[in-house]
Amino acid sequence: MNDEILRQIVDRQEITDGLHWYTKWVDLNRVDKQVQILTEDGRLSFGGGHWIEGRDNIEALITPLVQVYAATHHYITNIEIEFDGADAARSQCYLHAWHRPVDGGDDFVLYAQYHDRWVRTADGWRIKERRLKTAGTTGRPEGMAGMDPLDRAPSRT
Repeated sequence: MNDEILRQIVDRQEITDGLHWYTKWVDLNRVDKQVQILTEDGRLSFGGGHWIEGRDNIEALITPLVQVYAATHHYITNIEIEFDGADAARSQCYLHAWHRPVDGGDDFVLYAQYHDRWVRTADGWRIKERRLKTAGTTGRPEGMAGMDPLDRAPSRT
């Protein structure tokens, strides 16, 4: 096994660990920890062509959004990672995210994917760009309003 293949095996595990680390902190309502997986100048899109740039701005946006939930539970699966050189990578993974509102409203579930661009930093692999693409939701009256859909081919008849 050559050094490049070995390095990619280690890098692949570090990126996978980063994805899991992120969801752990989401579910523990620790936005301060959650955003540490991003680069300082990282950017995030939940949809509609709107991007939030900078780790501090992302934390400021996410903090009040998660306060409306008494509990969440995020699952990451089907992780795919492709390397764009020694210090850059792209990943795509499936997301199943359950949410229980504080106000006693209906629970909702999000079925989506994270599409990430990663870079190697002095602190390890960090997300430079994250885009959420959504397959659907249950228990959410507004459905997928404002969210980017998956790039799904139309059904054939």
